[in-house]
Amino acid sequence: MATKEQEIQRLLSNPELLLMKKPFTRGAEMKGRRGALGKVDVAQKTTVVLPQYSKIVVPQEQFAMEIDPNCHNVLFDDNIPSICVKLTNGAYREIKFQKLAVPIQRVIKDKQLLHLTGNKMQFTLIDTEPTERTQFLYTTYKQYWDLRNQDGMKTKMVDTQLSYGDAGLLYYFDYNGRCKSRLISFADGYVLCPHDDQNGDRILESVYYQSNGVQYIDSFDDTYMYRYKYDGGSWVLEQPVAHGFSEIPLITKRGEVAWNNVQPLIESYEALYNVFMAIQKRFGWGVFYVKGKFRDDGKKLAGNIVLNDTSIDGKGDAKFLTPPTPDGMIETLKKMLDSIQLGSKTTFVLPDDIKTSGDISGLAVQLTRELDILNANQAVIEWQNVADKMVRLFKEGIAKELVASGDERFATAITDFAEMNISAKFKVWRPFNEYEYNQMITMLTGANLLSRQSGIELNTLSKPDEKKRLSIEAVEGEETVVEPKNQVAQ
Repeated sequence: MATKEQEIQRLLSNPELLLMKKPFTRGAEMKGRRGALGKVDVAQKTTVVLPQYSKIVVPQEQFAMEIDPNCHNVLFDDNIPSICVKLTNGAYREIKFQKLAVPIQRVIKDKQLLHLTGNKMQFTLIDTEPTERTQFLYTTYKQYWDLRNQDGMKTKMVDTQLSYGDAGLLYYFDYNGRCKSRLISFADGYVLCPHDDQNGDRILESVYYQSNGVQYIDSFDDTYMYRYKYDGGSWVLEQPVAHGFSEIPLITKRGEVAWNNVQPLIESYEALYNVFMAIQKRFGWGVFYVKGKFRDDGKKLAGNIVLNDTSIDGKGDAKFLTPPTPDGMIETLKKMLDSIQLGSKTTFVLPDDIKTSGDISGLAVQLTRELDILNANQAVIEWQNVADKMVRLFKEGIAKELVASGDERFATAITDFAEMNISAKFKVWRPFNEYEYNQMITMLTGANLLSRQSGIELNTLSKPDEKKRLSIEAVEGEETVVEPKNQVAQ
């Protein structure tokens, strides 16, 4: 088995290997014979076979088109019926109808994004007896996390992954030596190509992109950034550059787009919706039906047109015909929308869905979000590695930045931050009453069921340095002894 260094050199020696990537798929096709069929006795074994099916590749460009309502297939579907009318000269004219796309994919994505990233990242200092120095560094870390908008970058990364299938977050030092991060997205023209060893451990991250008409491949290992440049005839490897971190500074996350399981349902919904709208435009306002034999010299009386029936039988008639109500089609659209919510584990609650005029309990609201919360809880597990690596890279980057600042308080920040263990976790967003929640935290803290530090961390109104602020106020609030003035003896 090749070592990690040998595997990295094998990849770097061939740019074509750097551009290899596991494709995104949707659906599969069977091929060859299936596994054992029929009946078997209890405890009987059969000979296994390798998987006999092929997955259908979906390009990321298709995800980009699906999330953009202006690119939906229904807008270019010639099978949507059109209505024609007959003119007086015997010719026919098509009634123009603007096809409509429904941005359901974007709504699903935004809803899943809210439940996963609606709350700030939860931090926990893993130290049974933290020193005052450790508490100071921990507070400093959380302050810089907010100053550098790391929660915002976390949200952008999740947004990109749910929209295009994968996303990257690159940590780097700017020209002033400050630790920052930037989003690597397919929407911006970047293609992520992660590379693992045989055990599934990440050994190299590659990014394929184009700038000013020139193609590049940037690859990151634990020490260097390697850049290949395509000069028009072949790939040329430039001099490696140290990126300044002790591990790969690029975090990548891959997964299904938010609407992946319901895309066929959405397309069927849009097609039926457009058929319904086309019919409504032609017949929705009814038809004025005239029966009999009339001449074109109708008289106008009191603003009304009077037509005289000259037919022999005298059975002329004129009436306004109302088309049958489209209840069946409307009900079908509602059922399809329910299926979309069920398949995507995403619920849509609109104002018309609220049928009560009274106050709704927080528990009732949460029950309507059961699918959303279930999906978000699963996503928290899948994104845990991203949260851990964000903490490690940002902690290392801030430590080096503080040492370079020359501040004597952070002269040993690199060692101190490395020894400080911080746990981070996504917190699922749920609809709740913030006042009642904070009141509950206060009561639990007062009853000694929660520690004072936990109360500070869980309270939604607490600042990153809340504990320090309370300590300062406690010192300033201490009673001072006031010496009485000397009284003059009478």
